[in-house]
Amino acid sequence: MKKITLIVSILLFSISANSQITKGNWMFGGDAIIRGYKFENSEKFRYYTEIFPKAGYFVIDKLVVGSEIGVFINEATLYTSFVPFTRYYLLDVEKKVNPFIEGGVGLERISYKRGSGDPTLTEFMYQFKVGTSIFFTNSVGLNITLNYKNNSFQFDQEISVAFGFQIHLEKKY
Repeated sequence: MKKITLIVSILLFSISANSQITKGNWMFGGDAIIRGYKFENSEKFRYYTEIFPKAGYFVIDKLVVGSEIGVFINEATLYTSFVPFTRYYLLDVEKKVNPFIEGGVGLERISYKRGSGDPTLTEFMYQFKVGTSIFFTNSVGLNITLNYKNNSFQFDQEISVAFGFQIHLEKKY
């Protein structure tokens, strides 16, 4: 295990990368989120995992505008969401490790399986994320984020940690 940790550390610090977070480039990827939530009248948090594909376009250097789509299915519910977002990278474009802030406003829909007696809910939500991208190459990076989400109906608030990959495609002139 120590050898694997050493090899990964050397690779992370030895790779030279210029990230593609400049105007005209595209960002594609997704996050795997470990999410905790709490019902309005409950003291107990519950946890589950979701995957959110994401796409965006850099309108200026370090500023990407895009959207993410979420889907989660379990034995009782189908959850879907659509959230337009804006992300801003805080450091220069050539930094291999670059923190960012992100915010989004969107809608989510929760459909309960037949026979449960609960209706389908559509709710307004907003979210904020702080995180960092670690660029392995000029096109591939790992994201780590801390997320806060507030819903208008079912949950008061959600806090989550996400890990994901992103791919940046350079615009050819």
